[in-house]
Amino acid sequence: MRNNLTSACKIEQTKSSSKLINFLTKLCLLSDTSCPIMNLTTSEPAVCQTATENIINRSPKCFEGLSSPNLTDCNQKVFILRLFLFHCYIDRLFFPTVTSLVVIGTLLNLFSLCCFLKMNKRNSQNVYLSVLSLSDTINLHINFTIPLLRGWSEQLDLFFDSSKVLCRINGFFTEFFLIFPTWIIVLLTCERLISIMWPLKCYSLYTHRRAKISIIFLAFFIMILCLYRFVDLKGIDQVSVFSITACDDRWHKSLDFIVKSNLIIWAILPECLTLIMSLIIIYNIKLATQLFQPCQSKARQTKYNQANKTVLLISILFIVCHTPTGMVITWHLIHGTQDYMTLEFFIILVSRKFTVILYEISLCCKFFIYNRTFQNFKNILHTSLSRFTRQSNSAKLGRPVLGMNYVRNQHAKTFQFGQNKRHRNYLAKETDNLVRLQKRNSGKTSTSASQGSRDQQQQQQQQQQQQHMTVLMMKSNVDIQVALLDTPNLLRRFTTDTKETSNNRLLWRCKPQTTL
Repeated sequence: MRNNLTSACKIEQTKSSSKLINFLTKLCLLSDTSCPIMNLTTSEPAVCQTATENIINRSPKCFEGLSSPNLTDCNQKVFILRLFLFHCYIDRLFFPTVTSLVVIGTLLNLFSLCCFLKMNKRNSQNVYLSVLSLSDTINLHINFTIPLLRGWSEQLDLFFDSSKVLCRINGFFTEFFLIFPTWIIVLLTCERLISIMWPLKCYSLYTHRRAKISIIFLAFFIMILCLYRFVDLKGIDQVSVFSITACDDRWHKSLDFIVKSNLIIWAILPECLTLIMSLIIIYNIKLATQLFQPCQSKARQTKYNQANKTVLLISILFIVCHTPTGMVITWHLIHGTQDYMTLEFFIILVSRKFTVILYEISLCCKFFIYNRTFQNFKNILHTSLSRFTRQSNSAKLGRPVLGMNYVRNQHAKTFQFGQNKRHRNYLAKETDNLVRLQKRNSGKTSTSASQGSRDQQQQQQQQQQQQHMTVLMMKSNVDIQVALLDTPNLLRRFTTDTKETSNNRLLWRCKPQTTL
């Protein structure tokens, strides 16, 4: 029977429609069922014959190698042909769109990961977002790039089919990176919910270290769920939108429960939990705003608004883009059958095109949420790109980039004090007058106070009043630069007896400037 079906179902591999025909033929042969859509028919009613010819004439390239459906119901036959034509039109836009989203999503997720890793203050939320950006990037390449390459290259597809080890490893990582990012969003939403419901316990419950531990435990648990892919190669993506069949055609009925459970864990359960927690967060934010808004400080309110907006926008994006996927998969679970040549199968196949595009958009668009909600996110990205291109004007990451951030004085000695490091840039000029004053003061003692020294002290006090120190503070956590007219070797000439006197008096009389 298989030999007869194979000879009747031979098709070309050059067109995009031929890929789908080959895919349907493989599924039909693997399921050991009849293949009515591929069987030839000799007698058709005149009305159905005219309707099918009109559909085929709209795009003959889409129906190359495809025979007319041998169905008793004329309406169902015409409807299947229309779905096939519609699917052919979708393929012309589907593959270029998926390829573009893979490239754009990879760049945006890598930019987000770079910004989160280089932030000064990293809390538990930043840890979750960093892991989410990395997992989304890998997810794009495992679940989209590899199927695209297999669809474009027949040799690569045959190599995957022949290599059982590579196919099993690919299936394991495919399912792992489908489930793992969704539950990272659940952990992120749960962390924000606890921070709002129990604000006094959130700092002890969700620390930088505990966030990493929770991510490790989550990854370990999902790995256990995905171990069955080394036995069953079909996995949770049985209806492939890239017209690729599983490497192994054996049906493991004992693992059917695990497959359906992973489908629910990936596409249904995270959406429900995220929706419930998001509604609770919105309700508590509204309630707390009405009660405690006059008592909150502006800085603390801005910090919590930023964290809440980030989580809520990511949750909304996740729910909107994943809900259609969950609905289609649930429909496939309810109406799933081994007979792939049915009307439900074609509807699911066409619907999955749109749901995959939405799912891929959700993996790519989180960068714009970070750019919208995080403070100084643009400055962090600009600074990273500036350092990558080796530009000189770059500020400390996580802080605004100011035009006058550095004092470019070729005759000054600059000290820059930061939060975690000290940077000293010596651009000095010999000051003979200051050196002579230091040598003159080094011979004086505290017990000998002559009239000449008093006059000199008065003159020095007048100079100190005229050359006062100017300080301009914009923010408390911004780098401070102190410029002193001094020589690098000047401090080495001080003795231990006069170093304290010189530091307290004369070093601050050289018109220092403090700038931001």
